[in-house]
Amino acid sequence: MGESTRQALRERGAAYAHFTGGAGALAARAIEQVEDVLWLEELGMPEAVWLLRVNRLGPLLVTMDSVGGNLHGEVAHEVASKRRALEAQIR
Repeated sequence: MGESTRQALRERGAAYAHFTGGAGALAARAIEQVEDVLWLEELGMPEAVWLLRVNRLGPLLVTMDSVGGNLHGEVAHEVASKRRALEAQIR
């Protein structure tokens, strides 16, 4: 989830949301119907675009928002900073 994704979301007024990790069974209960699957042959099942009809899907965590916020980038920056600090301590 890099800069091009952040820009595309901002331009389109969209957001990227993650479902709670490890809660696939909970997510599956919310799916009422598979409306369509795009690029299945080209990308394979996990990377294809799935258009789903859902009811009460959540909780979701917005990780990239429509005004340029990027939790992915913030976490990567914080991890790199802490790693540098730890590496300095062990040298």
